[in-house]
Amino acid sequence: MRVCIQDVASEGYGIAKSVEHPVLFVPFTLEGEEVEVEIVRRKKQIWYGQATHWYKQSPHRVEAACRDFGRCGGCRWQMMNYEEQLRYKRRFVEQALHHIGRLSVEVPLPIPSPQIWHYRNKAEYAFGTQAGALTLGFHPRGAFDQVIGIQTCQIVPQAFEQVRKAVLRQAQALSLPAYDPRRHKGFLRSLLVRGTEEKLIAILVLAEDQPAIAEAILTPILSFPFVQGIGYIHNPRLNDSLQGLEPSTLAGTLSLSYSVAGMEYLVAPNAFFQVNLGQAEAMVAWIRQRISSRAKVLYDIYGGVGLFGLGLAPQIERVVLLEQEKQAVESARQNFLHNQHRFPNTIWEIGEGKAEIVFSEAELAPFSIAVLDPPREGLHPRLRRALRKAPFSEVFYVSCHPAAQARDLAEIQSEYEIVEVQPFDLFPHTTSVENIVWLRRRED
Repeated sequence: MRVCIQDVASEGYGIAKSVEHPVLFVPFTLEGEEVEVEIVRRKKQIWYGQATHWYKQSPHRVEAACRDFGRCGGCRWQMMNYEEQLRYKRRFVEQALHHIGRLSVEVPLPIPSPQIWHYRNKAEYAFGTQAGALTLGFHPRGAFDQVIGIQTCQIVPQAFEQVRKAVLRQAQALSLPAYDPRRHKGFLRSLLVRGTEEKLIAILVLAEDQPAIAEAILTPILSFPFVQGIGYIHNPRLNDSLQGLEPSTLAGTLSLSYSVAGMEYLVAPNAFFQVNLGQAEAMVAWIRQRISSRAKVLYDIYGGVGLFGLGLAPQIERVVLLEQEKQAVESARQNFLHNQHRFPNTIWEIGEGKAEIVFSEAELAPFSIAVLDPPREGLHPRLRRALRKAPFSEVFYVSCHPAAQARDLAEIQSEYEIVEVQPFDLFPHTTSVENIVWLRRRED
């Protein structure tokens, strides 16, 4: 079937529309291209196809840097030049705000990433079997039980790839089996690597509690000067979630620290932190420049380890961080003590628990502001209702899911007006975009 790609969806698929067939989604195609498509899946209103031949290519098409592009489930847009990626991400934010939120607001181009390659400070590699041999790589999109044995990932530091390849060689030499997520049998589950090109930690995740074997696999990478510690996690669960599972140290230290916007952040090995440090700094700086000089109290809601609370503390008299994840709460406390000399006059408080329960608008002092950085699903309905009553003078809403953000904004727009919107590209070559919306309380 020969089709013309007329648009690109927020999931990264090229879209072809015709009266002759339902809407057709074709991955790795660009707007304006004419392609031959093989239909691989049919639904009632949507078909999915695979491009087999290009009759006409987009001028924005470039050669992918990764040899595994198109097979790995990570990057979707390595075939699109970076400037065009930014234009589409702006369009996605615009569409969400206009169509879902019914909001009329100007959206600028995303602030580009300082690095578009090797920018991630975290990688979770999966063990699997490919052609009968043990491999260590990534899942293809939508296939949790398969693993692609990659050659070299281009969006993580090169040091990460040195570690991955060394760990795979050692595991292969020991003839250890990968964990099978369908049959729930096997041994090796995944490898978590976090840090930077200069300093990283590696943690092996095993289906059985065998620290001696984990040590045998990981010890060789201690010869790399950038490896500061190794550890392992025993995960007996049927899923791959590491939440609540504490890593055990095998050698060195598993303590991580990142420098962002003049603050030093201590991060637990499996705690959440922004994976693009350059853009984390840019977001903190963007909010810093816009906070009113009259602001006295900052509520850092869904505060995590304190990225925004600490980054904005020097401008605020009192910071109240709300977070439910116990490990993040402990890291936030450590980070406050570690950085307190940078803001000695700022009072710091932590409300541990679900934000929608801990938050109470009755406690708000005059000139209170808020930073919201919720998970992908957005704000809890109870919190949205509380925000409408809360007399925050300003709110900065940070979101990795513009559609959920637009839904939330639609509910509170009668009380808060949008001052400015700014997307940030934290994940080059993917369809993801981070967006900050600056809101001000409407005057009665």
